[in-house]
Amino acid sequence: MELMKNLFNNKGYIDGITIIDLKGEILFTAKFNNKLNEGADENYEVVGKKFLDVYENLDEKSSTTYQSMIHGVPFYVENQSLKATGTMPIKITSLSIPIKSDSKIVGAIDLSVREYDELKKDEVEIDTELYEKSRRAKIDASTFERNHMDKLESKENQASYVTENIITNNKRMNELKDYIKVAAGCSLPTLICGETGTGKELFAQAIHNESSRKNKPFISQNCAAIPDNLLESILFGTSKGAFTGAVDNAGLLELAEGGTIFLDEINSMPAHLQSKLLRVLQDGTFRSIGSKEIKTVDVKVIAASNEDPLKAIDLGTIRKDIYYRLSAISFNIPPLRERKDDIPILTSYIISKYNKVFGKNIKFVSNKLYEKLNQYDWPGNVRELENILIYGLSMVDGSSESLKFSDIEHKFNQLINLNTESQLDIEPLESMVEKYEKSIIERVLQSTDYNVSKACKILNIPRQTLQRKAKKFKII
Repeated sequence: MELMKNLFNNKGYIDGITIIDLKGEILFTAKFNNKLNEGADENYEVVGKKFLDVYENLDEKSSTTYQSMIHGVPFYVENQSLKATGTMPIKITSLSIPIKSDSKIVGAIDLSVREYDELKKDEVEIDTELYEKSRRAKIDASTFERNHMDKLESKENQASYVTENIITNNKRMNELKDYIKVAAGCSLPTLICGETGTGKELFAQAIHNESSRKNKPFISQNCAAIPDNLLESILFGTSKGAFTGAVDNAGLLELAEGGTIFLDEINSMPAHLQSKLLRVLQDGTFRSIGSKEIKTVDVKVIAASNEDPLKAIDLGTIRKDIYYRLSAISFNIPPLRERKDDIPILTSYIISKYNKVFGKNIKFVSNKLYEKLNQYDWPGNVRELENILIYGLSMVDGSSESLKFSDIEHKFNQLINLNTESQLDIEPLESMVEKYEKSIIERVLQSTDYNVSKACKILNIPRQTLQRKAKKFKII
């Protein structure tokens, strides 16, 4: 009896029961079982899963449950760290006892109690080391040799982020991080696909900084941010006399010589410019606007698309030939809703980062806040998560050490309402028909290399009609 009094720090109760078999399969759990716990979320049902897959920070040596089966005796440990996939680590005190059938060990039962700080029992401590490690990695990576071209001396033409800055616990994301070395080890073009806010430029900068080009320029250009008629001159440069007021001016491709150019939202680049860019990808040559001189550049091209490239090809926003040239080395960054196991680690990182900005000292995050963050689908991805946490840090009292759901509730509800309305927002029929018509005309013109006569025959429309529509849609 004296022994039992001393177990579980004299708490007199347990709040977790787990039973596994010799194969490590979970046969029963009380903590996540809604038959025993009315507050349990059925989405966290783990029966039938492998114990070491669910608790990702444990292995056979560190798990008392496994050790009790291996050695055939009870194992007891206090203040053990336990981290289930997609949750923050917690501290538990655990007693694991082997289960025998006749004289043969067939499994183990684990009895546990969570160790709360009584003042913080509804909260989880954040990992402040994440930000410091990432910040140091960023500083180490931003020491570049000085470039002699005046236009390239600003930080705008340097890549600040390295692989270590990609904060993740997700298996797929870690595979992509490993692939960065492959992309960086060659000069082949690279395509990065992912929804808005998933971190495409973060990957692009990491590729550049992992490569032999890291001491050369990194130039980023969003293709959707520049009007079509200006984008060509910005990328390829101009020659004096090309048009009224034109002077000799180097484009971004020339300014990126020896380094990397990142073309974000390439699906917004006009088809005729994609055709011109294709020549650069093939042999590194191009002509500036109004020039007869063929120029050669040594530059790695990294392009990004915020929509699925195959859908973009169907819509005519990405040429098939340029897709094939770019996609030999490609990254497809999963949206946050498909890697919610990253929410806790990203939350810790973001809070640690902006604690300094707002002069706050947030050390804990409420369980309710984590629950709400996990329930939301994050259409704006990591960028949206960052924005809502920034809002919370701006609202929380300066003396508080905890961030609660009430601190972000107003903004959170706004986001839910906004996204619900946008999902119900249907475009006018005329607008949708025009978009579909434009995509068909664009695809046919691309397939005929912009031969209007051939395109008219395929579409079975008069030449005048095709020219009028192509002009209306700004295709030619």
